[in-house]
Amino acid sequence: MRLKNSDFRFGLAAAVILAAMILVGCSPSIKYSYDARTNFPELKTYQWAAPVGVYRLDPLLETNVQFLVDRDLGKKGLTRKTDQADLLIWMNYEAEYDKAYQLRMLTLNIARSDTREIIWRGTATGELKTDAASKKLEETVAGLLSSFPPK
Repeated sequence: MRLKNSDFRFGLAAAVILAAMILVGCSPSIKYSYDARTNFPELKTYQWAAPVGVYRLDPLLETNVQFLVDRDLGKKGLTRKTDQADLLIWMNYEAEYDKAYQLRMLTLNIARSDTREIIWRGTATGELKTDAASKKLEETVAGLLSSFPPK
């Protein structure tokens, strides 16, 4: 049986589309929003909010996200402080525990520390890999912070 040229092109097109769908499905969807009234360039320091509650879902994830955020914000000229900072940062995340632990959403919230009003929020959704070997958590945090501070 000999394949026609059109059959080959159809098969190739279908394979390319399927591969693109798989790759897009693996990448997190990132969305952000911010308060347009905020003068972001004047805000130079930040601190992390204290965790709420005794039980934390994934302390290792929280430590790694904080490390990655600190590194990225440092590259942007922001300085982490332990008190009296301009900004307050905290994270929220959701995971599933069907057969294995799977992170589904990671949100970074940034507020003015004096009023605690949120001025920027970034959320990544999808299959968010957290293992150190994959570098996906690093890419997700970098993707979230690529829009901070807004221009």
